Amino acid sequence: MRISTLQSFNKGLNSILDNQNQVNNTQQQVSTGRRVLTPADDPIAATKILQLQQDQALREQFGKNMTGAQGRLTLEETQLAGITDNLTRLKELTVKAGDGSMTITDRQAIAAEVREILGATVDLMNSKDAGGEYLFGGFKGGTLPFQENENGRYDYAGDEGQRFLTIASSTTVATGDNGKNLFVDVQSADNTFNTTVNPLNEGTAFINPGFVVDEEKYQEFYPEDLVITFNADSAITPPGKNYTIRQASDGRVVEGMSAQAYSEGTEIVVAGIAVKVSGQPEPGDEFLVNSSEKQSITDTIYRLMDGLNNLEDNPTDSATLTNLLEDTLNNLAFAQSSISQVRSEVGARLNVVENTEGLSADIDLVSKEILSKLSDVDFAEAVSRLSLQSFLLETAQQSYAKIQNLSLFNQI
Repeated sequence: MRISTLQSFNKGLNSILDNQNQVNNTQQQVSTGRRVLTPADDPIAATKILQLQQDQALREQFGKNMTGAQGRLTLEETQLAGITDNLTRLKELTVKAGDGSMTITDRQAIAAEVREILGATVDLMNSKDAGGEYLFGGFKGGTLPFQENENGRYDYAGDEGQRFLTIASSTTVATGDNGKNLFVDVQSADNTFNTTVNPLNEGTAFINPGFVVDEEKYQEFYPEDLVITFNADSAITPPGKNYTIRQASDGRVVEGMSAQAYSEGTEIVVAGIAVKVSGQPEPGDEFLVNSSEKQSITDTIYRLMDGLNNLEDNPTDSATLTNLLEDTLNNLAFAQSSISQVRSEVGARLNVVENTEGLSADIDLVSKEILSKLSDVDFAEAVSRLSLQSFLLETAQQSYAKIQNLSLFNQI
C-alpha cells in the first residue's frame, strides 16, 4: 500500500495532538484534584457526582432551615419561661391581696406592681426573632401582636397562623405559636365575658373589662350576650346622655335597663356583671358584652389590677373582690398550664431538629466520602500517567521529525 506524503504528515501530526491532549487532560486533573472533568471522562460517575452534589446543596439549605428553626424555638422557650415566672409572681400578689386586713390603699400598692408585671409580660409577648419579625404574631410577622387600646387593655392584632420550616426531605417542624392560641384563647375557670367597643362608634367612650359580681345570676343569664346602646338625649327627662341594654340574640330590652341615665365611670350592673363606660359617647354608639368560656392572660391581669385599684372597703365590693381573686388564681393556673403544655411541645420540636441535624451530618459525611471516591484524582497514579504521556508525546514529536526527513523531496 502506498502512503502519500500528506498521509504521513497527517498521521504524525494527529499522533502528536492526541498525546498532547492526553497530557493536558492529566495536567488539569492534577492541578484541580478532580478525576472527572467532563461527563465524557466517566459518564456513569459524572451522573452520580451530579446527584450527590444536588443532594449536598439541598442538605445545606436544610441546615440553614434547622439553624433558623432552632433559633426561633429556643427564643420562644425563653420568652415562655419569662411569662411563666411573671404569672407565678402574680399568683403570689393575688394571695397577698386576699389578706382581710388590707385596705384599698394597700391593694393599690399591689396594683402598681401588677401594672409593671402586665407591661413586662406584654413585652415578652411582643418579642421579635433574629429576623426582626414578631415571634407570636402568626403570619403577621411585621405587625405588633398585642396593642394597647385607649383604656389600657390589650388587643391581639396578629392572626392564627403557625409557621413551619422543612428541615429534611420528609420532615417539617413548627417554628412558633401564634399569640391568640397561646395567650388569648385561655380556658377560664368559670363562665366569663369580654367587653368590646363597636368600631363604628362616633364618640370617644370606652368600656372596662368588668367583673362578675353575682355568680348565680350570671350563670342563669349565660351564654346570652348584651348590647349597650346609647339613645338620643331626648329619650329621658331632663334630656341627657342615656343608654338601653338589650339581649344580643333577640334584641329584647333587659328588665329595668331601658333609657338609663349615663354617668361617666359609674358601674352598670346587669345580669350579675358590672361594667363601666367612660368618656363621651354619642347617640347610636354601642358597647358589646360577649359571654365566653375563655379569657386572655392580659385581661386576667388587667381585671386584677382594676379590681385592686377600684373596689372599695365595703361589704358589696369585698364580696366582688373575693370572687375576683379566686377567679384570678384559677385563671392564672390555667394560663400556666396552657403555656407549660406549649413549652413541652417546643422542647419536642427542638429534639426533632437536633436529631435531624445529627442524622443529616452523618449522611453528609458518607456522601462526601462517596463523592471523593468518584471525583477526586489519585495523585500517585495521575503523576505516573502524566510521566508516561509526556514520554509518549516526546517520542511522537521525535518520530515525526525523523519521518518528515524521509520524504523523497529531501533527496532531490
